[in-house]
Amino acid sequence: MKLRPKAKKLLKRAGVTLLALVVVFVLLDLLFPVRAELVYAPVITARDGTVLHAFLTPDQQWRMKARLDELTPELEKAIVYKEDKHFYRHFGVNPLAVGRAAVNNLFSLRRTSGASTITMQVARMMEPRKRNYISKIVEMFRATQLEVHYSKREILQLYLNMVPYGSNIQGVKAASILYFDKTPDQLSLAEITALSIIPNRPNSLVIGKDNDRIVAERNKWLRRFAEAELFDSATIRDALEEPLAAYRHNAPRQAPQLAWRLRRAQPALPEIRATIDREVQRKAEELTANYVNMLKLQDIHNAAVLVIDNTTHEVRAYVGSSDFFDKFHHGQVDGVHARRSPGSTLKPLLYGLAFDKGLATPRTMIADVPTNINGYAPENYDLSFRGNISVADALRLSLNIPAVKVLNDLTTPVFVSSLSQAGFQSVWKGRKKVGLSMILGGCEVRLEELTALYAAFACQGNYYAPQLTLPDSLWMKNKHKAVVTRAGKPVKVVSAEAAYMISSILTELYRPDLPNLSSQAQGVPRIAWKTGTSYGRKDAWSIGYNGRYTIGVWIGNFSGHGVAGLNGAGTATPLLFQLFQAIDRKASDAEWLQQPESMAYRLVCSRTGKVPADYCADQVMDYYIPGISDNRVCEHLREVAVSPDEKKSYCTSCCPAAGYKMKQYDNISPELTAYYESAHIPYAKIPAHNPECTRTFEGSAPVINSLTNGLTYLIADKEQQQLQLSCTVSNDVQKVYWYINDQYYTTTAAGEKTFFIPRSPAIKISCTDDKGRVANIEIKVKFL
Repeated sequence: MKLRPKAKKLLKRAGVTLLALVVVFVLLDLLFPVRAELVYAPVITARDGTVLHAFLTPDQQWRMKARLDELTPELEKAIVYKEDKHFYRHFGVNPLAVGRAAVNNLFSLRRTSGASTITMQVARMMEPRKRNYISKIVEMFRATQLEVHYSKREILQLYLNMVPYGSNIQGVKAASILYFDKTPDQLSLAEITALSIIPNRPNSLVIGKDNDRIVAERNKWLRRFAEAELFDSATIRDALEEPLAAYRHNAPRQAPQLAWRLRRAQPALPEIRATIDREVQRKAEELTANYVNMLKLQDIHNAAVLVIDNTTHEVRAYVGSSDFFDKFHHGQVDGVHARRSPGSTLKPLLYGLAFDKGLATPRTMIADVPTNINGYAPENYDLSFRGNISVADALRLSLNIPAVKVLNDLTTPVFVSSLSQAGFQSVWKGRKKVGLSMILGGCEVRLEELTALYAAFACQGNYYAPQLTLPDSLWMKNKHKAVVTRAGKPVKVVSAEAAYMISSILTELYRPDLPNLSSQAQGVPRIAWKTGTSYGRKDAWSIGYNGRYTIGVWIGNFSGHGVAGLNGAGTATPLLFQLFQAIDRKASDAEWLQQPESMAYRLVCSRTGKVPADYCADQVMDYYIPGISDNRVCEHLREVAVSPDEKKSYCTSCCPAAGYKMKQYDNISPELTAYYESAHIPYAKIPAHNPECTRTFEGSAPVINSLTNGLTYLIADKEQQQLQLSCTVSNDVQKVYWYINDQYYTTTAAGEKTFFIPRSPAIKISCTDDKGRVANIEIKVKFL
């Protein structure tokens, strides 16, 4: 059938007109592109998607971005049916609705009905204008642009993110959180319908104020949904019977320091998914706030807590301070990220490294006696000394002198390097300024660094950087299932054997802090923990771990004000125990660390911790690392030839052919001998050597401990001020001889102190024992 010429002409004109319109649209689209770039209120969510913390937009609006996966089918069907039944069948503009509205408005001579589709409403909310016909034409053009560039679901998402709900609340996500305290995908049909009617009358229907009127309007629409068979009858019936007890809640304010930290790190993201477990976070915040409230009477006002999951290496709770809004006590400081003195909390790593270097095992004995290392004389917290003590007991009792000695053997650069590998950035930056005092708190660390270090002990010595956020690819996983670990390649801080040894020591109940904490310790899962107290009692630390969690606690004052009663054992550990009771009370010993197969046991001499000799009668079991640990045989006794009356001893050069006997004496180090003498502790002294012998002996020379080689000493009174001379010597020494600038000065008994007045700016001091062994130092003197 051929078309008539007139019809052909009309068809041609229509085609040309349509093509022209398309060309014009394309040109206008290029000249005036649509930009659906909304500024959203940043939100920080927990790992299950619930909102932890929300921020206002720059224009002070609560406009939160609802993700596509949060828009449930029920929400979509209800909104589309109510607002735009033909949403999925038109291209932004509904011609039938436009025609109907034009006729109605023409005959009534005023605007009685609109023709806005959901897409047109999005266009109007993006670019608000006066309500007139020109604005309507612009809306239609913008709506068409949106349909060209976005999918229907994306347009619906834009609509639901901008629709007004009264006051400064925009979007269904902000409304569902602020009115119902839940995310959009958790809303019931009754709640969805209630929210769907508010945008048409946001000022007259206010949730929490007009709930009865809202319920009446809601039920009216629910019956319409039933008539349209939009939902099944049972769902509609339940929705009609559901009461509306909603009201405006405060915006979520959990983990404020973490929220600000993540927002500053990623300011462009509308939503940041943290690794936080909301329930663990809630418990940690409540326990910390309640505990600090009790400490305020002691003038202690701040605390911080970090909880790390040892299986995924994700942070489960982040409490930057006990009260974020306590401005008077600097509550907005982030105690997790702040740098503080670590006290004794670095000692476990030190001993772990010593185990790996073969410098010690748990039963190795160290002399806890007065010590001076190049002018540095550390002291224990109780200002007492314990003589010979095992490494395990030194760690349990947190003794300072043994730790300083081990660090001196390990060397500070090696220790700093290991800390750097474990993420201690501030220590690495200040590596040129730190010395032996760093093991006692003479450096700065963060709570997150310390907690991650202790988590490495729970992970067989493997350090993983703690994860604060989840990557986008994991957001769509089942919210209630554990996410597999995604941390990067681990850093081996200590061996699995060393980690197990440290954990075994720190789990033992023979602790100086436990008697005072026995009531809090009831019901606590088996954990390893270590405390620390900084100089001046400004910081109290307690960090514990088991197979599942590592928890770090810091307590003190952000102002730096010290408190006499503040200490890690009595102040921080009770909160640590409370946290483990609340978070991991059901943990069993079966979840605890397993002993590495490569670690072994052996009997050692209890006097030295070394492989027993034939005369070592008292032996104990000890861990050791085959091929690494020291295998030297014990030498805690030495045989000495003495006269029958035991008043003099002989060497191989002067020993008579007969008339002597062999006797065993303790082979005591010079520093331990000096300690025994000063503390009046009895011990078996080797008799004075045969005075007729002229041999010069090998062995330990005296150690001058009152002055330090190479140092300059300031003298205020040249005629009166004196310098002390003292030294430590071996067990077989009775007398020592002092020389000043190679000139004989005096003779003293072993361990006796003497004094001299310096006369010259450069002084050489020599000390010779009665076996001919010599020690020399040189000092400088500056006269004021």
